[in-house]
Amino acid sequence: MRVGAGTVFFDDARGLQRCLNSVAPYVDLIIAIDGRFKDFDEFYDISIDGSKEVVESFPNAKYYCFPNLTEIEKRNKYLEIAHSYGLDFLIVIDSDEYARFDGNIFRNNLEKIIFQKEYSEIGLDSSPEVYGIKMFDQQFERQDVTVERYNERLFYKPGRLRYSSIHSNLIDVRNTSRNFTTAKYTSEIEGITLYNDDKLRTTEYILKSRRYQHYLFGSERIERKRIVGYETLKYK
Repeated sequence: MRVGAGTVFFDDARGLQRCLNSVAPYVDLIIAIDGRFKDFDEFYDISIDGSKEVVESFPNAKYYCFPNLTEIEKRNKYLEIAHSYGLDFLIVIDSDEYARFDGNIFRNNLEKIIFQKEYSEIGLDSSPEVYGIKMFDQQFERQDVTVERYNERLFYKPGRLRYSSIHSNLIDVRNTSRNFTTAKYTSEIEGITLYNDDKLRTTEYILKSRRYQHYLFGSERIERKRIVGYETLKYK
């Protein structure tokens, strides 16, 4: 069983250090993708704050750079790379997040998934699945509020999945009729919890990131309504 983690970043060395410290002992491979995000104002394409050196300090981390892509396009890069390494599972974690594991429970739960897939009544099942991970989310705008939720952050057979149109919409590339919209994960996985906060980022970085996220999600709203609306009508 091979387990990986995928993250994208740009000039976020301090957050990246915390992030990778938290996952490196529990995964076989970290796929770390650097590069200026499309429509960022910087004139340089690669992080200049030491982020690359942070990645290279972890023996099980691989550094890649794909500049001038959207966040979705960069996330799809680590799904493609996961396929080339034959990963069974991929944890999606952002550079401003960190994970806490109960390693034995986490591994046991992943082994159960593989066992159920391989020895189900219908035989070997290699169809990808999306699982929910508990997350405690603290936003810069409301630092006194921590939101507890499950988020689609663990993928089985990640090489078969791609993000399509919106961040939370994943499709099976071999069967595009199978798509996983928001809150449509298979089940929830115990043994790992994600935490998100912006305390390691500068105010300038946060404001820039917020502007980018506002632009990004603003362009997704129509597509999100179309997809979710289609799913609602489809299952009535």
